[in-house]
Amino acid sequence: MKGKIIVIGESWLEIGFRNGNPTSIQPGGVLLRAASELASNGEEVVFLSEIGIDKVGEIIAEKLTAAGVDIAKSDRHTIKTPVVLSFDGAKSRYGIADDGEGFDIIWPRVEKEDIVVFGGYFAIDPRIRRQLWAFMTNVVDHEATVVYVPDVADDRIPRITKVMPYVYENLEISNCVVTMPADLVALFNHDEAERARRENFDYYVDHYTHLTDPDDLAGVIEKINSNT
Repeated sequence: MKGKIIVIGESWLEIGFRNGNPTSIQPGGVLLRAASELASNGEEVVFLSEIGIDKVGEIIAEKLTAAGVDIAKSDRHTIKTPVVLSFDGAKSRYGIADDGEGFDIIWPRVEKEDIVVFGGYFAIDPRIRRQLWAFMTNVVDHEATVVYVPDVADDRIPRITKVMPYVYENLEISNCVVTMPADLVALFNHDEAERARRENFDYYVDHYTHLTDPDDLAGVIEKINSNT
């Protein structure tokens, strides 16, 4: 019997520009997009994030709810929701989500049949690490399947060596790892997926997938869910 899919990740509104003209407005974040697609495909999805009470946050909340994502346990107390402007692919982040109170969410009950997907900056952010790690320890205790998505190619990480201890801690509790296109260079200074599997990931996890397209993440999670 398949359980629910709990996705823990950031939320922001992404506005795309081409030649100086806006071309798209949509919720951003690879984990957010995967949660939305999974729910649209009929999966039971709980999304844990920070979604502000501003207009930007309302747009994101409405989009997720319309897709069937359960956001009732997300932190809706933050004042501002980040906005990412993408100018012909080059991205700039504006706004903050930090209200000074950490990750103020209601952690859901976890069952053995569930899948918990976490990663990105949330998974290494010292501001929320304590709350997140306590929950992930509970996830492991309940023998749920853990999927780690490093997604560490982020301008908020100026030195990868400073966050590698968190990355390895995350790997130690995971059953599956899914890397994004830029992850291998950021983590290991090369782009060879098979080498990364052999030298790094096989020691920690039973299943490793490297994506060339981040939007394929939902499909990978669905496959994992169908096999649990």
